[in-house]
Amino acid sequence: MTTGPLAERSPFRNGGRDGGRILRILVVVTVCMTVGIATDAHAGLDGYNKAMLSFNRWLLRHVLEPVGRGYNVVMPKWGQRRLTAFFANLDGPRDIVNSGLQLKMRRAGTHSGRLLVNSTIGLGGLFDVGLDWFGWDAPPETLDETLGTCRVPLGPYVILPVLGDSSPRHLVGTVGDGFLDPLSWFVPFYVNIGKYVLRGTNLLAGQMPSPRASQAEWDAYHRSRFDFPLYDIGRDNFIADEADRVAN
Repeated sequence: MTTGPLAERSPFRNGGRDGGRILRILVVVTVCMTVGIATDAHAGLDGYNKAMLSFNRWLLRHVLEPVGRGYNVVMPKWGQRRLTAFFANLDGPRDIVNSGLQLKMRRAGTHSGRLLVNSTIGLGGLFDVGLDWFGWDAPPETLDETLGTCRVPLGPYVILPVLGDSSPRHLVGTVGDGFLDPLSWFVPFYVNIGKYVLRGTNLLAGQMPSPRASQAEWDAYHRSRFDFPLYDIGRDNFIADEADRVAN
């Protein structure tokens, strides 16, 4: 039996029994959260959601966007792409496990191959060798989708501070997926928080033009960045996207 920090922290020690126990607990928690809220809770949360949406948009415009622009100056686009690939590689165990739980074995195999070659030939995931060299690609698979295939309801739409669109099932799935991040098995909690901050900042900066881009490019970026959809449209798009990802 494997010993050491990985065996102690991984949720899939003891032959996977702990992993199965965690999944059952998450299913029960999600069902309880969803059933415990009235079916018309969408309407009941609209006031809160609209207020939180306004806050998140203010935060994006006045805090996150300036931070992202500063990061975009000090981190070259090449480095941003390497970090994007590295963080995507950390999602490999999540994609493999959830593909298997949904009985999508071919997809699980593709994700397994990608994780193997990207972690070795791709220097820890800094380069997406699986896609660039072998053409291996597959949609991500999350616990949210796994719960959906188990007919666990999505629950009411809710907008969370900073995190944005969510629901009880989506939130529980996000927390559960965190246990499958291999970095979380080795580093303290606060380091993981820093990882999420860096990943979000890198993602935001990656959508920006180069600091040396023309003013016209920056103007076009700002028009698209701050062209927010109406609340009802954003809510309906989130619910439709959730249904589509579960179906596929």
